Formats: sequence, structure tokens, C-alpha cells
Amino acid sequence: MSNDRVERITEALGAQTTIRGVLETACHGLLFMKQETACEISRVVGDLLVGLVELSPDDGRCLDLGHEYLISEYPLTQEVIERGEARTVSLLEEAPEPNEAQLLQKLGFESLLMVCLPTTTGCWGLVEAYADEKLFNESDAAAAEKIAVVAGEQLDRLDPASRR
Repeated sequence: MSNDRVERITEALGAQTTIRGVLETACHGLLFMKQETACEISRVVGDLLVGLVELSPDDGRCLDLGHEYLISEYPLTQEVIERGEARTVSLLEEAPEPNEAQLLQKLGFESLLMVCLPTTTGCWGLVEAYADEKLFNESDAAAAEKIAVVAGEQLDRLDPASRR
């Protein structure tokens, strides 16, 4: 994704005045950054991930918004949350992590990029970009992380509870 596009997305994030607006803007920006198929932002609540915002404009596939997942059952997801580092998994890989691969199959996607949505208290949530017929690369991860960092800064500004 071009730096100009990332800048436009981060500017749009800065203009948001609600938490939902921040999450939807981040998801929308990530979805269109490289023609991903879907995007979801989930909230970390203890060992649970709860879907809050999802976008999947091309074919109407659903990501189970509001569904809860146990973080400890998905090792790569847990690494993203605990370490704050992006991770990818794809059915196009020779040996994808089995639990993450099973979920990708269930949701009907081939590849997943996960990044932490950081606030001053740690990983507030998980940002997931889904795609078909492609593998995510380091450039995709870097752009997604930059957008997630700005979204996290906005969450800190809008939600005093996220700073506790």
C-alpha cells in the first residue's frame, strides 16, 4: 500500500469522534488497502476475542460478528496479542498452523493477517484482514500495523477506560 493511502486512512482515523467510528474506519481502510476480501476487529476480553466490526463487501461472506473465540486455542492469535507482533497464516502455505487453518476453512478464506490494536494498556483488540488467492507479506503487515497504531491512539483519546 502506498504511503499516501496509509496517510489518508490515518487522517480519517484522526477525524473520528466515536469508538465505533474509529473501528469502522480502520476496518474500511485495511479492507481496501490491497483488495482484501474481509476485515474484522475484535476486542480482547481476558482469554476471549469478541468480534465488534466486520466488513466483507465483495461477496457477503460473514465472519461471525459477535462470536467469541478462546484466544488460547489459537497459538498465532495469542502471539499477536501477547507480543504485539503481526502474524500471518494461509491455506496456501505448506503447513499452516492447524487451529488457525481450520478456522480459515470454516470462514471460507485462504489467508489471514493479524495485527494487535494497541493502546497504552496493551493489546486492546485484534485486527484481522482476510484474503483469497494471495499471501500477506511484510509490507502488508507494516501498513496494517501503522493503521492499527493510529486507531489505538484514537481509542486512548476517546475512551479513558482504555488507559486503565
